[in-house]
Amino acid sequence: MFNHSNEDLKTTLKKPFWMKRISIIAILVTISSFAPAQIHSKYQENISVTYEELLSAYQLLSDEHESASLMSYGPTDSGRSLHLFVISGDGDFSPLSLREKNRRIVMINNGIHPGEPCGIDASLKLADDILNERYEFPGMLENTVVCIVPVFNVGGMLNRSPFHRANQNGPVEHGFRANAQNQDLNRDFIKMDAMNTWSFVRIFREWDPDVFIDTHATNGADYPYVMTIIPTRHEKLHPELGEFFRNKMTPHLFSVLLGTPYEITPYVQTRRGNIVNGIVGFMDSPRYTTGYSSLFNTLGFITEAHMLKPFSDRVLATWNFIYETLKFTNEHAEEIGELRKNAKKEILNKKDYVVQWRLDTTKADSFLFKGYEQGMITGRVTGLQRIIYDQSRSYSKKIPYFNDYTPSLSVEKPDYYIIPQAWREVVNRLDNNGVAMKRFLKDTTLFAEVYYIESYNTSSRPNNGRFSHSNISVRKELQPISILQGDVLIETIQETNHLIVQTLEPQAADSYFSWNFFDAILSRKEYFSPWLFEDYAEEFLASNPEIREDFENRRKNDESFASSAYAQLNFIYERSPFAEISYLRVPVYRLNHKNKLPVE
Repeated sequence: MFNHSNEDLKTTLKKPFWMKRISIIAILVTISSFAPAQIHSKYQENISVTYEELLSAYQLLSDEHESASLMSYGPTDSGRSLHLFVISGDGDFSPLSLREKNRRIVMINNGIHPGEPCGIDASLKLADDILNERYEFPGMLENTVVCIVPVFNVGGMLNRSPFHRANQNGPVEHGFRANAQNQDLNRDFIKMDAMNTWSFVRIFREWDPDVFIDTHATNGADYPYVMTIIPTRHEKLHPELGEFFRNKMTPHLFSVLLGTPYEITPYVQTRRGNIVNGIVGFMDSPRYTTGYSSLFNTLGFITEAHMLKPFSDRVLATWNFIYETLKFTNEHAEEIGELRKNAKKEILNKKDYVVQWRLDTTKADSFLFKGYEQGMITGRVTGLQRIIYDQSRSYSKKIPYFNDYTPSLSVEKPDYYIIPQAWREVVNRLDNNGVAMKRFLKDTTLFAEVYYIESYNTSSRPNNGRFSHSNISVRKELQPISILQGDVLIETIQETNHLIVQTLEPQAADSYFSWNFFDAILSRKEYFSPWLFEDYAEEFLASNPEIREDFENRRKNDESFASSAYAQLNFIYERSPFAEISYLRVPVYRLNHKNKLPVE
């Protein structure tokens, strides 16, 4: 399985290219310059395939094999379509039908950062190997279906250069990290600013993968391993599914690759700057691929091949991890299916949801890590200290692994959320994610819980195109809310509950509030004129002794308040009937009763 000869790695198609049906994609490449038999093995020469070669090769495999299909799923920001390549043993390409047959679906996403193309080439090789029954693939598709996104970031792959990744060891040319809109797509799964993400969400929600792999490359430190792995946070999965993932599936994948050239280790995110101080498990919030996939109880991995290793080794390490994951999924298909089925049932009535996590530094496992001694030297250019990894001084020692997170903030979901139709960007994103909604048939008034933003921090620099908010505090009030015909009602008894709560609760790590969708509420639209308002303020305080007492105490204990006439009048204005009720009020309302509602 692990000995890939050059002959094994070559693709042999049954018919010459010119005898096949020439698809629209294939027309993009001139016949004279296209050599399909060598496409999937170019990585051996430190070359990653081009976009045109990639799509043409998948189209040829689709044309050659009844068990393969290349599908288009909508636009990307580059103007090119996002594709999905499906391998189904019996030629059934209906997600609904395949679920009825109890098949497990494994989805592999490639090229979210096309400057890290090892997964692009590995998946193409994998598809060719499966379809031509190389290695131990016979029987692999009895219980599984393979879904491959050839390249997610099409614009980034088209932006090809030798100079995008300054420290990377090949390939000769590669794509760019950002897409055609200059978005980092691995930060876009909640905000969905990119057309790529809109199309990908359609794929993901339609196919509902049981297992998801997102392929990457990294450096950050130096060590002997070609491959590191980020498993999604088991704490965010249904408890039984999370236990299976943490204690059975993930350890198996580490174990089966132990002692091979493709041995894996946890992603190297160091604690206190040095590997020997320990490695910290990565918290993949919903903005990331596997953080998003875990909202639907999908078992997710990010592969991070070490970019300082030869490109051919990175491709084969990625290939082998995907292969072993496919094999495990096929062998445990029934168990995975039952666990996900139970998770989907139980989420319908789940009450409490964690919206923020913190690392538990009181817990640490340990594992054997192979590394290089880390030290400091004086840089010859800057004359200042820099880190160095001494490959002549390798070690193998047990190091701490901080891989437990504990809830830092939880919320109880309401029976319903209400979203005014005016906030269509939010409604459209929920709809694209398959959230079931109803519309109010007439204007009405309901008492509902509302959130007011008490405080928040905003990033000083753009965060992937947005000035996102964090450290959000809120207060909750019960108010009569005017509902208009056409406003949206979302009942929280559906499989998308995780997504609903994580986006609509403002304090969640990647809520729609945190990603600026409700920023219009953060500024007033109505004001008062101090020179006119003071007369009213005097009468208001006389009629409201409790507010007057708070006012006088504030003046006594707050010198800056006492010295500002505007601050004092504003204190009164905010507590008066003139106060703008929608100022700082999140336009997502929580309803906790089951009365009959006028909705369609």
